[in-house]
Amino acid sequence: MLPLPSSAERWAAWAEDFVDADSELIYHRCVRSCLEVPRVAQLLGHRPRATRAAVIDQMRHPEVMRWALSSVPPRPVASAARYRDEHRDRYHRSRSQLFPEQWGVAWLALSVLLSTAAVLFGARGLGAALLLVVAFIGVSRARRWKGGRYLLACLRTGGLYFRWGLARFRLGVESAKWGAKAEKAIEPAVWRTTRELLGDDPDSLLVADRSEGLRSPRGHAYRVDNAAMQTLNRKLSQLESGTIAVCGPRGAGKSTLLEASVAKADFGLLAQAPASYTPHDFLLSLSVDLCEAYIRHHGHDIPPLVQVSPVKRLLRKGRTYIVRLMKWAAFALPAALAVILGVGAAIRATAAEHLPPLLDVSQRYIEERRADIVEIWQGQAAAGTSLTLAVLGVAWWRARHSEWIRDTARGAWQTVTSIAGLALIATAALGAAKNTSIKSHLPDAAPSVFVAVLGSGALWLLLSAASAAVPVFWIRGVLVRPRIWLGVLAGLTGWAGLWYALRSTEVQAVLAAPGNALHLAELIAGIGLLSVRHWAPRPAEPDLVARCRTQLLRLQAQLSSSATFTSGTPQILTLGTSHTTSVTVIPPNYPEVVQDFKELLAKIAADFANRDETVVVAIDELDRLGTDSQALAFLAEIKAIFGVDHVHYVLAVAEDVGAAFIRRGLPHRDVTDSSLDDVVYVQPATLTESRAMLDKRAELTGPYAVLTHSMAGGIPRDLVRYGRRIMDMKDRTGSGEMVRIARHLILDELSETLAGFRTLLAKQQWTQGTGSVLSSFRTLAALLREPCPCTEDELRRSLQEFAFYAPDEINAVPNGRELADEARQLVDEASAYTYFSLTLLDIFASDAFERRTRQAATNGADGHLERLAQARQELAISPYSTRPLIDMIRKAWSLPTSPTANVLQWPWERDCPVHTP
Repeated sequence: MLPLPSSAERWAAWAEDFVDADSELIYHRCVRSCLEVPRVAQLLGHRPRATRAAVIDQMRHPEVMRWALSSVPPRPVASAARYRDEHRDRYHRSRSQLFPEQWGVAWLALSVLLSTAAVLFGARGLGAALLLVVAFIGVSRARRWKGGRYLLACLRTGGLYFRWGLARFRLGVESAKWGAKAEKAIEPAVWRTTRELLGDDPDSLLVADRSEGLRSPRGHAYRVDNAAMQTLNRKLSQLESGTIAVCGPRGAGKSTLLEASVAKADFGLLAQAPASYTPHDFLLSLSVDLCEAYIRHHGHDIPPLVQVSPVKRLLRKGRTYIVRLMKWAAFALPAALAVILGVGAAIRATAAEHLPPLLDVSQRYIEERRADIVEIWQGQAAAGTSLTLAVLGVAWWRARHSEWIRDTARGAWQTVTSIAGLALIATAALGAAKNTSIKSHLPDAAPSVFVAVLGSGALWLLLSAASAAVPVFWIRGVLVRPRIWLGVLAGLTGWAGLWYALRSTEVQAVLAAPGNALHLAELIAGIGLLSVRHWAPRPAEPDLVARCRTQLLRLQAQLSSSATFTSGTPQILTLGTSHTTSVTVIPPNYPEVVQDFKELLAKIAADFANRDETVVVAIDELDRLGTDSQALAFLAEIKAIFGVDHVHYVLAVAEDVGAAFIRRGLPHRDVTDSSLDDVVYVQPATLTESRAMLDKRAELTGPYAVLTHSMAGGIPRDLVRYGRRIMDMKDRTGSGEMVRIARHLILDELSETLAGFRTLLAKQQWTQGTGSVLSSFRTLAALLREPCPCTEDELRRSLQEFAFYAPDEINAVPNGRELADEARQLVDEASAYTYFSLTLLDIFASDAFERRTRQAATNGADGHLERLAQARQELAISPYSTRPLIDMIRKAWSLPTSPTANVLQWPWERDCPVHTP
């Protein structure tokens, strides 16, 4: 079966393949179509060889064509072509024995004869004409009449022509089907050929523009399930309740882990612990958040802080109900009035016919039950009946909080309304189908209704589609919005078709058929019952929600109010009330806050535990409370709220706090031993995890993912930041080549970093003998601020001098003077970072990245791309341990470890952007 195209482009390709019906032409059409695929089209035109014409020429080679079509050989098209050629040759041989186009005249005469017989005499005439033609041909063949044999040859030639047309149609269908399959198979070949024409390092060309995920660092849609998240989920599943700390470097994703754990829980609470909070204030805020979260979880509103008087509350609630009732009545009353006027007479007639018997039955049943009640009250009923009723009454009262009664009532309501609604709709449909008046007038009304509804519906669809597709435009300064006018025209067209159909006398006769009003009433009632089958009274407010409301008001404020009533009967009767409200904030003391919080949280957790659901309380920002001693002191104060059954606490703490727990009391114990049950250390992302994160956020190819991962050191926050900077550098440079983007990115980052170091060095004490260090910083910062080809040699020399010098050589200054310890540390860190940046420049800002990557990988683990991120991580620990690691990396990449003039060149633009006039 031929698959129908799903778009205008596919219809055009289908038609072209059907008309061409040649595998080679279809192949070339598929190649041209594949060049329009976004992932292929965006690669064209960026490098000299990778052009549209070059790809087409390459795809025309027989070897490439055979490889591209290896999975979809054109055998069906070739077979259909042979079948078409066979019937075409048979037709031409048969036609060559006749006079030109005589077979067409014979077929035309035969068609006129059969048509005339069918029109004048109907089916019998058509049969007689066919019998006459067959008899004439048979007699001609028997008697060997030339005229009859010639007529038979003409008819045979026409039949061959028709079979030739069918064979051609079959060839077109097979061609279209093969073209749809071939295009899918050819696209990878076109993609591969285009990449080969790009030359070396095709992945170093950045052409994609999708980077929505980089603009939303905290977007939940771009979250990746990494190893740390899996570890945290596993530890949470292994604990029924407990406290787990999440530690790691800044930007490693601790907050993301906490948000994910809260989102996964059935009831979660995420709280922040800023440095300005005291433990008392933090627990007050946490208690308020807990109450509000639980109230919202059950779909109730948060109570206002200031409570107004009962009279004002009543007036406000009444005004809300009145406004809501007026809005509802504005639609409900006219609709109900129209329906009642339309079907009222039919309902009254039906009720007058069927209601009296029903009333008699119900009246008799009520009288019987009344007699039974009187007998029970007077003690004349059977023994045990009174006692049974009393027991049932007590049991019914005791079952007022049972869930099964509510569930049973809801199920019974849904079942009854569904069955009744469907029964009414079915009754209306069967009644209309059996209505003799409708049956008699419907055939006459069907053509007019069909023409009006079909025509107006087609115009409505056409105009609606046009209104959505036509854009706005300006005409002489006036904004024209065709969408509005086309939408109005579409609505008028639909109503016009309906009005035309209703104005038809045949349609009006169908609508005026007796019983239609009753059928309509049954249909409306059935639909109404189906629409309210899910209705249920609003459940009462749970006790825990009421307690949360009370606790919330108690934590936030104390309400004191007074009311007075005055009355008197002087000359004019006076009656009035006065009400005053004042709010005074009085925070409870710390032990009381802890006790109330734990009790309330325990009840909430027990409520969720009964349904086998989880509760998670996450506390973030504990790693920003200053020093580790301050964080431990804060943790010692709030640990009193830990240890609640069925509650998981997840804390984001600093690395020092996590390290203190991991040491397990070596050399001494601290608060972490009694506060935490486990620790999840969030390691920096690996190269594989970084690629997964970047792939979900942007279309960055492999080399750019490696560059971003190396500069960020695997820290997710910096990974996103450097990803944004790469896209920014692509726009700034106007090029997608990695050698240019990497050079600008690394030099800009180095310039900003050295500027920050120079700011810190400015706070140190300097002398005339040690000031040369600041001069070196200033010179290098100036060269980095505006790099260009004119100053490339000087910049490279300055970078090498500052990066390759050992720390003791940097610290040595004239006159035997030395730098202060703090200044020396800053200079060593800046030099090590410069050494790292120079290594990145030599690796990423040079050509043949893929070849050099494979070559470095053969030199051991130091040549692996992951080593660059490890060197960036080591910079955060010590510059002295970083230098040996960078030395080994440079050796693996065949880079010099000392200043030299024979180094890799960083390609620049053709003209200097600074010094060219």
